[in-house]
Amino acid sequence: MSGVSVDGAAGWWRAWRDRFGLAEVCGTLGAVAGFAAGYAQAGSLLAAAALATIGEAIGFYGCIAAKTGSAARRATAHLGGWRRLAAGAWHAVREQLASCAVAETVDGFLIRPGCMAGGAWLLRALPGGVWLGFALGKAAADVAWYLLEASARRGVRIVGQGVITGPVRDHGRSRPDGHHGWLLLVKWVSVSMSPAR
Repeated sequence: MSGVSVDGAAGWWRAWRDRFGLAEVCGTLGAVAGFAAGYAQAGSLLAAAALATIGEAIGFYGCIAAKTGSAARRATAHLGGWRRLAAGAWHAVREQLASCAVAETVDGFLIRPGCMAGGAWLLRALPGGVWLGFALGKAAADVAWYLLEASARRGVRIVGQGVITGPVRDHGRSRPDGHHGWLLLVKWVSVSMSPAR
């Protein structure tokens, strides 16, 4: 039984690393640079959090765009002209951008700047507390983003496969299989992060 969970965790980690690892490193470097520039120039945690959010978005999505463009180019190598351009754009939207856009809409305007500024403000009295709060706030925002992204990706996958054939269940009631909602969320996220079959 433990071998299955280890293989599942290893597969999940590998899938996450392949999809987001380099982008997360680039985004983190952009966030640190933006936070440092904003805090040094204005002395304002809000300005620093805003610049960190912008820097992270540029680093993260710059990397995602390069990887997605490259994958779309490989996937459409057999086509030519406008058909290749259209198929490449659709491939990029379907494989990456649809789920990221949903998560980023909520994250970029509310969650990420709020978490980074709030964390830095709450821990500002400690030695190095502004940076520690920034790091903890970024980690909290990342967790929220990945949950939103996994949920959106799952929705994109369900719609793409035409799986929804009936009404959505009322999640407030107990399920016949005995699972509770939070267990389903954990399972849903782990299935969403697993490599496509």
